[in-house]
Amino acid sequence: MQKRSRQTAKQSGSKPRRATKPRGESTLGKLARVVDAAMKDADAARKSAFDPQFKRELGKDRRTTLSRFRTVQHALEDRERIAKAKSPKPKT
Repeated sequence: MQKRSRQTAKQSGSKPRRATKPRGESTLGKLARVVDAAMKDADAARKSAFDPQFKRELGKDRRTTLSRFRTVQHALEDRERIAKAKSPKPKT
């Protein structure tokens, strides 16, 4: 019996041995994404900390100005999600 190379097996139309199913993001991947966003936002905050225009905008509307940062957007989304989960569901 002759051995077939992988290239020949792929050309002949054979199916993979196991079906691959889509996987969700791992816990480590989520943590890495959070840390990466936090570091980028910290860098952006350090750059804009002494900007007079940023300080004026911060004094006028703090939430809108700070929501430029991705970590603040995540926190606001989490707050809304938690508030929605805590709200009582109407009984029918």
